[in-house]
Amino acid sequence: MLDVTIQKRFGGFHLDVAFAAEHELVVLFGPSGSGKSLTLQAIAGTLRPEAGRIIIDGQTVYDSEKHIDLPPQVRRVGYVPQHYALFPHLTTSENIGFGLKGIPRDERNRRVAELVEVFALRGLEHRRPRELSGGQQQRVALARALAVQPRVLLLDEPFAALDVLLRGVLRQELAQVQKRWGITMLLVTHDLADVFTLGQHVVVYDKGRVIQQGTREEVFFHPATLRVAELVGTRNILPAVVAQVEEHTLWLSWQGHRIAAPPRPFARGSPVYLCIRPTQIMIVRPDRLAERKRENLLWCTIVGKQIQTETYTLHLRVDHSGNAYDLELTLPAYVYHRLSLERQERLLVELRRQDLHIIPRDIHTEPGSAEQ
Repeated sequence: MLDVTIQKRFGGFHLDVAFAAEHELVVLFGPSGSGKSLTLQAIAGTLRPEAGRIIIDGQTVYDSEKHIDLPPQVRRVGYVPQHYALFPHLTTSENIGFGLKGIPRDERNRRVAELVEVFALRGLEHRRPRELSGGQQQRVALARALAVQPRVLLLDEPFAALDVLLRGVLRQELAQVQKRWGITMLLVTHDLADVFTLGQHVVVYDKGRVIQQGTREEVFFHPATLRVAELVGTRNILPAVVAQVEEHTLWLSWQGHRIAAPPRPFARGSPVYLCIRPTQIMIVRPDRLAERKRENLLWCTIVGKQIQTETYTLHLRVDHSGNAYDLELTLPAYVYHRLSLERQERLLVELRRQDLHIIPRDIHTEPGSAEQ
């Protein structure tokens, strides 16, 4: 169990965060300079907060009121910095066993050998860091951090220096490591792919504050504010107005259309944001309209396309709209070609009620915020 509440000022920047985690992989996510790495340093004991408290597995390692500030070496925290910080003059085995001084040699050798096996480093025991690939160096750094049997493992941008293919492989390995050891891991990143792949619990940072935390599904599909929605790549954040409130339906007015959304405690006339992720917009074939009851159907024109490696993102302008485009729709390449979308200009799409998320909109803080 990890419980963190800390405050620290750096000139005009104020870090003021609080969160808790228990035997899970926690992702601290947010833009660069939002305080994520500083939080890891405070937990590790290399940065002293001005106020707050840090508790690891029931032991208070920092408490400003009780004047407790345990040194890093007794906190039992594993730390993997962004560039791994391996000792260049030591071999793989020596790097892994570096923190094991003071325990019997046989036990130290046994623990190093076990980690060499777990991290697929056999045959590399006598190589130095310069003789290892980026992925191998990361495995050595992870093994070294785990050798001391930490209660918490901290990872600061662990994939930043790796290519896309290797990042995917090591994400899977890291998830397996967390499952095998069952310890609390905190991973700092500003990459949405890291968050979505690894985050069992997600803590969203912005300007030194935690602006939302929860499960991956809660944060990605139910952002609490406009800022969170922007940071997690919601993309379709549509200014709308509550037109009618019913027991089981919140009716919204958007671009002249009447949209049925899940019930939320908003009054009629309230300005809101209608949010839906690009992957959740459904393409409807007109010949299959009768297959089930449908709602929130919109005819659109494809006005732009972005091609990624395995996906297509379409920019759609809803009929009778004066905007450059209104919606982003992302779909796998095989679906794009199966539906022959390269030869189509018009699409019928559905915004399914269960995929819509509504958040409040403050029209007084928005430039040019006329109701839609």
